[in-house]
Amino acid sequence: SNSKRLWTKIVRFLEALDRGDPAVLASFSKEKCDALFARFARNGTWQCPTLHNNWRHAHSFDKSVLNDPRVCYYPRPFREYWNKRSLEDQKRPEREARLQAHYLRLFQLVKDMRRAGVSILAGSDSGANEYSFPGFSLHDELAELVAAGLPPMEALQTATLNAAKYLGMTDAFGTVEVGKMADLVLLEADPLTDINNTRKITA
Repeated sequence: SNSKRLWTKIVRFLEALDRGDPAVLASFSKEKCDALFARFARNGTWQCPTLHNNWRHAHSFDKSVLNDPRVCYYPRPFREYWNKRSLEDQKRPEREARLQAHYLRLFQLVKDMRRAGVSILAGSDSGANEYSFPGFSLHDELAELVAAGLPPMEALQTATLNAAKYLGMTDAFGTVEVGKMADLVLLEADPLTDINNTRKITA
């Protein structure tokens, strides 16, 4: 059927994009992206870039990823499967180059989206991808967003205020105010001076 053929084309396109296909990267047009981001801003379209997820795909062959101590929180079958995938990636340097080029392009796109006024949400695809650890991966993503040009406060808001705005629930969530619901953490250091301080949780 026509719908099945269309779906097949869409899946193939997304698979190519996910692999950092050279043809896809070569077709990049800053003018078209700028126009699209302006439309996103006008229409109130939100973007969740999952930068750290893409960083991991681009570095799945690095020893720092393979030896991440946080893997201890996953069952052995997961660890063995992830390790196998990483070792396979080490044998494909051309894939490494494609994924790194894809990651770097996404990094720049986040800067361009912020400049255009596109609203951004934090997300990590934790649990759905190898070496993306629930809880930890959100801190990883906040650091990536700051590295991509967001001030620490804006990065924090992608996981707090912006999420409440997206869901239309700012009356109950998103900011620390009397009468609102909140899960709070007490930090040992100011995340506005260093976003990595979000990891220094006391209580």
